Amino acid sequence: MNDLLQKYKEFLEARQASKNYYNIMRIWLGFLEAKGIKYNEFTQQNITDFFVEHSKYKETSRNQFIKSGRNFYTSFLQIPKEQNQWYKIKLIKVEYKIPDYLSEKEIEQGIAYLITYHSRTMQPCKIRALFHFMFYSAPRKQEVLNLKRTDFNIEEGWVKLYGKGKKERYSYYPNRVAKEIKEYFDSEVETKNAFNISLMEINYYPKLMGKYLGKNVYCHLIRHSSCREMLRKGIPIAVASKILGHTRVTTTIRYADEDEAGRRNIYNNKMNTDENPK
Repeated sequence: MNDLLQKYKEFLEARQASKNYYNIMRIWLGFLEAKGIKYNEFTQQNITDFFVEHSKYKETSRNQFIKSGRNFYTSFLQIPKEQNQWYKIKLIKVEYKIPDYLSEKEIEQGIAYLITYHSRTMQPCKIRALFHFMFYSAPRKQEVLNLKRTDFNIEEGWVKLYGKGKKERYSYYPNRVAKEIKEYFDSEVETKNAFNISLMEINYYPKLMGKYLGKNVYCHLIRHSSCREMLRKGIPIAVASKILGHTRVTTTIRYADEDEAGRRNIYNNKMNTDENPK
């Protein structure tokens, strides 16, 4: 099992596919091994038993297992779809809910907190450059980790991002963020990547920010917030969709919805403009 998983991990890395598939298959293969079932001789009943035994998994997580099973057995092991039991299970319909988001004011408060209390482990100019870049350019976490400084054109305010499936796209940042990025780049040579940040650090610092703000802050939440900020400031949905690398505009449209307070303000502004019609 360990040898098989290692080869699968290398398979995913070579294709820049989600490493989450590896983690999920490790759980699934461990389940089969514990039951004395060969990895390629399971049935749909075994899948049912797995989900019953792991009832804590929500619908989204179960869908991830289904997608991972399809990828592992058909893409990696080359088992035809019609013989892959995971393809005989339909994906579960999940009600999509837009998660919480950070406002411009909150990201500034979070940055100020990190600079005040955590600048011994990350210099202030790096904190400002990194989190302003993430908030205004909407990169995915892995895209930040993949960045090199040669991917930036600071004078023109753009960056080339390498997304899912090796797809390239351009994103942008305001002039003041460009100055912050240049200041940080001038202060420290590139070693790991453009921002010299590890996977552990890019997960850890948003959590610190979240504890201060009283929210569950993580990289993808900052990306969500960036999308909402673009739309709030009037960037057309089609343009924002391209910047974020969404394959469907409908994905971006979900972020166009105002929260309850926003809807109330829009309604009042529109409906109370003339309270005494002639």
